[in-house]
Parts: sequence; C-alpha cells; structure tokens
Amino acid sequence: MSTIGRTLKNLVKVGPASYFKQMNNIGDTKWGRLAGIDANGNKYFENNDEVSGRERWVEYASNFPEAGDISPDWHMWLSRIVQEPPTEMNIQPQKWWGEPIPNFSGTVKGYKTYNTTTPKLYAWEPTVKARE
Repeated sequence: MSTIGRTLKNLVKVGPASYFKQMNNIGDTKWGRLAGIDANGNKYFENNDEVSGRERWVEYASNFPEAGDISPDWHMWLSRIVQEPPTEMNIQPQKWWGEPIPNFSGTVKGYKTYNTTTPKLYAWEPTVKARE
C-alpha cells in the first residue's frame, strides 16, 4: 500500500497510461530505470529507493501474463540471485532451460486426472421384474 503523495509523484513520473496499467496489473505505482527488455517484450525495472523486496519488477507485454513468460536469466535477476541484469551479463541459455510450457489449466489441453484403482464399492443397480 502506498501513500497518496507517493502515488501522485509516481503518476507524474510514469504518465497516465503506465499509471493505469500498473494499477490494473500490480495494484501499485512504481517508477525506476529500465533494466532491459526480453524476447517476449516484457520490460524489467529497478528502483533501489523502494522497500527491500519491491525494488525489481516486470511489466508484462501480454494482457494475460503467466510465470512462464519470464525467462530463467531474468528470473534470476528478479529473485536477486544475480545482481546484474542479463543485458549487462553474458549469460548463455543453457540446454536444460528448455522452452517454457504455457499453463493450459481451464482449457481443452489442461491436465485431467483419472483413476487407476478398482472401486471397492459398486453402485446399486435395481433389477426390474417382468409383470405377470
């Protein structure tokens, strides 16, 4: 949660369009230096004047972001595993990184569980006697 003064200051610094996008996506306003843009078009920012743990953030390029939209090298930077962003480092993609798999939950391709055990109880099936 931010103060009204901080929110108004950030509105002036980032502009109305970015202000409303941030309020819609992260529920707060932030400004900072652009650390880099990845292959998906996501923008990564840093502001060391923010509270610890909130100084690095991403603005997703897509309207429906997923965690898989962030590449491993940028994830290391966001998580503060490395201090320099990948644009300043020479990080080569590793073969074990692989391609990100989108989240198919709620779609036709979503994972569906199934039962492999035999039931212990069986449903009652009524028998109909013929009328005489």
